[in-house]
Amino acid sequence: MNKPSYFNYDFGKLIQCFDKRMRKVQDNMLSKFNLTHFHAWYLANLHRYGEMNMTDLTNKIGVDKANTTRAVKDLINKGYIEKIGNSERKFNIRLSEKGKNVAQKFKDRIDKMMKDSFKYFNEDEKIKFFELLNKLFNGVNNVRNI
Repeated sequence: MNKPSYFNYDFGKLIQCFDKRMRKVQDNMLSKFNLTHFHAWYLANLHRYGEMNMTDLTNKIGVDKANTTRAVKDLINKGYIEKIGNSERKFNIRLSEKGKNVAQKFKDRIDKMMKDSFKYFNEDEKIKFFELLNKLFNGVNNVRNI
């Protein structure tokens, strides 16, 4: 009997569906603050790591500088992030009190969603899943243009 090839399954579709659902949850939660999933990981990373510069934030999230510049500018204008320092080009950023409040609510919502998503996994399965996802991510990062 032939074993099915895991590479024949549509992993891309599954990952896209999961990502779409996560973004929808984020958008629903953040819409009352006039924010979207575009802002979510900036708030989450500043909440988790505290004050940092734009380069460090860009690297933590894994996006390009232009996205970070747009998101941070928007979050500053909306009062969720504060600039630290007087220089226009070199400065750190941190969450304002308003930003801390939203970031904590976002964290709580994502924590609940993850808990619900993994409720049928035991601890070993959760660890293995995380390890496999990291391997997949590293594999995709190593793919050159085809």
